[in-house]
Amino acid sequence: MNLSQYSSRRYFLLLLAPFLAVLLLAPAAHAALPGIDWPGLAMMLRAEWQQLHTTLNNVVSAWDSLLHGIPEGQRTQVIMNSGAPLLLVFPLRWLAKLFANWTASILAALHNRLIGGGIHHQGLRAITRFISGITPLLPWVLLLWLSTLLPPMQQETAGVGGALPLLMQVYILYVLLKLASEWFLFSVCQGAGSYLNADSTALLEQRARSSTSWLLLPWALIALADYLFHRSMISQMVGGFVWLFSWVVISYLLHFYREELIQNLKRLLPEQMDPLIEKAGHGRFMNLILPLWIPFNLLLFLQAFIAQLLVEFTWYQKLNARWFRMKNTVADNGEEDDQGECTDDNYLRWFNAGNDWDYPIIDTGLSAAIRKNFDAWDAERSDDNVMLITGEPGIGKKSAAKRFANALQNENREVQIRQLDVPAKTTNAADIYRLIGDALEIDLSAGPAALVAQDEQLQPTLIILNNAENSFLADVGCLDGWRTLLSLTNTRVQNIYWLIVINNQSWAYLCNVFGRDYQMRNVIRVKRWTQAEIRSLILSRNQKSGYRLQYDDVLIDPRSPVAGALRNAEQRYFSLLWDACHGIPVTALMLWKESVSTQRGVATASIPRLPASIGFEKSGPRMLFIFAAIVTHGNLTTAELVRVTNTAENIVRFALKTGLEAGMIEKGNDGRYGITALWYHTVVSTLNRMNMLNE
Repeated sequence: MNLSQYSSRRYFLLLLAPFLAVLLLAPAAHAALPGIDWPGLAMMLRAEWQQLHTTLNNVVSAWDSLLHGIPEGQRTQVIMNSGAPLLLVFPLRWLAKLFANWTASILAALHNRLIGGGIHHQGLRAITRFISGITPLLPWVLLLWLSTLLPPMQQETAGVGGALPLLMQVYILYVLLKLASEWFLFSVCQGAGSYLNADSTALLEQRARSSTSWLLLPWALIALADYLFHRSMISQMVGGFVWLFSWVVISYLLHFYREELIQNLKRLLPEQMDPLIEKAGHGRFMNLILPLWIPFNLLLFLQAFIAQLLVEFTWYQKLNARWFRMKNTVADNGEEDDQGECTDDNYLRWFNAGNDWDYPIIDTGLSAAIRKNFDAWDAERSDDNVMLITGEPGIGKKSAAKRFANALQNENREVQIRQLDVPAKTTNAADIYRLIGDALEIDLSAGPAALVAQDEQLQPTLIILNNAENSFLADVGCLDGWRTLLSLTNTRVQNIYWLIVINNQSWAYLCNVFGRDYQMRNVIRVKRWTQAEIRSLILSRNQKSGYRLQYDDVLIDPRSPVAGALRNAEQRYFSLLWDACHGIPVTALMLWKESVSTQRGVATASIPRLPASIGFEKSGPRMLFIFAAIVTHGNLTTAELVRVTNTAENIVRFALKTGLEAGMIEKGNDGRYGITALWYHTVVSTLNRMNMLNE
């Protein structure tokens, strides 16, 4: 006898100990319970035994009638009393398997169709995960539900054959238990990080199948006892022993995966409970309580399954990221963060937010939307020749317009492309006429009439006008630049297509002044990037840099499986990054550079940190009004701030100095002030709460 056979037999004898204890302690229990009416119980057992004897005699008599001739008019009763209908469980079993395979194939085809069709809706993606998860179990659950709809049969009228629906239900429950036990053990091993090769997978399936097979006959015995004796003493005794036997079988199956169960239980409970779990899991008789651990593991699996269903939803991503940030908030005790000092500049250059021609391009669909409208105009040369693109700073408006122009130019089409940046601040009509006239090589000093007169001589031209927010100031007499631009775009010409790019806050202000419906007909409001797009942006640039990426220990759950630790840390980091940048790619790039450190070809990412907004919220109303003016215009000089806010110059300079020291404001080489990308959302959110912005 080898060691494994000895251990298996020793364990099985240990599991049989409760049965032996029941037999040995039965006389002592009889003496210790004098209050029980033992003669009455004995009489009841004799009556039920007599009932069982009568039932068996009826079965024998029915088979005798089947073999030697059935009396007239008693065919149905004789067949039911003989128990012959119970043999139908075998063809019904085959039909049930056929139905289960057919239903599973339909669900698999539905899942493949949804996946193959390219799912973009978050709810549909969650539904596909749910369908793939319930495909093996759903047919058998449906069969079990259908079997409960059958009217119950009584033993007095239907005989032994009336137990057929009960036996079929037992078989369906057996199949469900087998599938559920395989899934449970697979999930336990996966959750504990245990790798299952082909041999270990086959062994797991064989153990689950053999263990559940031991339960099939006892469960059928319970069903027959309950059907024949209607919850009598015999049926309760049989049920008690069968359930005890089932507990032993399940314990025997789970003891092969005890270590995995312990690891999963540690993941669910607090770390302080680890010593107690270890002591309980490795006790001498603790194998008998392993089934009690099943609900805890099911709770862990349910938590993971719900997370997989909800992971595509924006609100869940934000909630998950903010909850993790709250748990891992580190108080600033004066410790300086020196990550920036140990980050290689050669690595950081890959995450600059400037010219993106040398970087991987993340297609968000904006260029395609621009191209669709332009192609419609180019095919018919209609009056619908103006498109405005608006969005938050750094969201990719100008980059998409440049990529569209570059793709159009590479096609060698006859369309001329003129990309113009409106100088700051071009607020009078003459300067706008000169800017566009120089691009078209015509004199527009006469206004829109000159443009109409030269239209027929012009070659088809695409005019991309970036930084259109520079064409106005929020002051009396400083809106002529934007009004002049509107007069040109509203002029009926056939050879010019206008593409205007403007800041969303500036566009909101102009809509309040001129009316939203009386300026541009075609307006594209650029959506914020999804978490997947932000993730592709960062990872593609990191791959180009050649650095190997790893994540800080605070992002790695030490209690999660080693195999999935990196994947979970990556998902957690980009959830935090996406929630912090609010879908703005330029902000995401800056947060990445702030949160990453490099050493020997390895880039280590830690939790992205946002600046605290407490100090800004406590600023006075005059300072907030100055910041609101900067947000509305995109960028302003000191003199322009004094003009649009009608505030004393010393107050403006104090507000600018405060913003520069806090890192909220940056000053460009041209002397213009703007809100930094890291502070932009904090500033805008605070100003919106105080109703100081137009959007």
